[in-house]
Amino acid sequence: MATILYVSGYQKEFPELRSIGKNIDTVQNGMIAISAVQSKPANAVIIEDNLPLMTPTRLIQELVSIQPNLPLISIIRSEERRREIIDNFNLGIFGWFEPEHNHESELGSLLEHAINFHQFYLGLTRRRQKDMTAVGFSKMVGISEPMIQIYRFLSQIMNKDVTTLLLGESGTGKNLAARTLHQTGLRRDKPFIHVNCPAIPSELLESELFGHEKGSFTGADERKDGKFLAANSGTIFLDEIGDMSPSLQAKILRVLESGEIERVGGAETHKVNVRIISATNQDLETKIQQGAFRQDLYHRINVFPISLPPLRDRPEDIPATAFSILRSLAKKHNIAVKYISPEGMRLLIEYSWPGNIRELENSLERIVLINDIEILGQKEIEQELTTRSAQESKSVPDAPAVTQPAGLSPATAVQPPVNSIDLGEIKTLKELEYKAIVAGLARTNWNLTTTAQQLGISRMTLYRKLDQHDLRKKG
Repeated sequence: MATILYVSGYQKEFPELRSIGKNIDTVQNGMIAISAVQSKPANAVIIEDNLPLMTPTRLIQELVSIQPNLPLISIIRSEERRREIIDNFNLGIFGWFEPEHNHESELGSLLEHAINFHQFYLGLTRRRQKDMTAVGFSKMVGISEPMIQIYRFLSQIMNKDVTTLLLGESGTGKNLAARTLHQTGLRRDKPFIHVNCPAIPSELLESELFGHEKGSFTGADERKDGKFLAANSGTIFLDEIGDMSPSLQAKILRVLESGEIERVGGAETHKVNVRIISATNQDLETKIQQGAFRQDLYHRINVFPISLPPLRDRPEDIPATAFSILRSLAKKHNIAVKYISPEGMRLLIEYSWPGNIRELENSLERIVLINDIEILGQKEIEQELTTRSAQESKSVPDAPAVTQPAGLSPATAVQPPVNSIDLGEIKTLKELEYKAIVAGLARTNWNLTTTAQQLGISRMTLYRKLDQHDLRKKG
């Protein structure tokens, strides 16, 4: 059974803890918490924002030194504490919970993720634990179950020289995953060469990859080594390989089968020893059926496939991801912004992010450059997301104009079977929303995660709407 420690401080009662269905041991201060973890390793620690004898930040530092990768969850009850936690997020905070702004079910979900992550970490060998802590993984942000699954896959091929195919929508972090694979692999001290295939004109891509001889084509004024020779003994990352021409696919297949390349216009064969990591946002099996992608190459690159989840499927990762991006932007642009208000964060969580992490990063960068402020609030974020939503609507021509309940996706109102909602009785959009939620809950037997997915909204949005409609399950 998981050991969960609650450092209560001056907090007399915490109703949310009683509702999450976990066995929790309570201690009053940081000194006792340190002693408890030293005597019996914990699976997670919940830390209040007002402690006697020791500040929460100091306690976090001490616990991390005793038990690395121990999931620490901070309770935030004040703006001062919130800023402190965010400023020191890199210390080892797994996540945070704000009773004033979060639904109690979110704490249970966060705690479940924490325990799952910790059990996964404990299942690694000591060498893999060291690698996970020291390289690659530390740059990957996410506490959700989909991300834990990604960590699990990546850990399986640590120190294994295996050809890997990364699958996922644009902006899901395939580049970072590829770099993580390299940094945790046998070739970590050798070159890592990133090739963005669609960014290079098809007629030039072969030369970029394999090099060319002097005079082999117009403009080839000298001999040039390509990316494969530059990556020799290391890793080459073929980003968006699905856009590669069939003729060039054949040459990539030759490298995989024989380790041989030839410069464009040359007759000399060169041996290369490279690890190939590929990525695509396309359905390669469909492209094979269409004759646009070689089946033999697909089987060669698909030795160990890893699918990166879209951001909309893991909204619980958005806060940590957003603050990680903010820290990078503050350093990049030498600006003071480093804080997102709870209201602003909720807007980020509820947005669908069709462009995934890349779109989130672009949005935050645009906001901080336009608004020279330290705190990003609801107004600034709402303005940006409204603009993005309008742009996305314009990008879909001839789309039918459908009015939907506030906060629900366009698919929401048509999800329940028609016979489950009597449309003739509905007089307001609020009634439609209420009936859609009730029908969804009935269909899933009150499985909130599945209900939210079927309604096309985030789990956190569903929690809020349950409160708005007084639909909290009793007992």
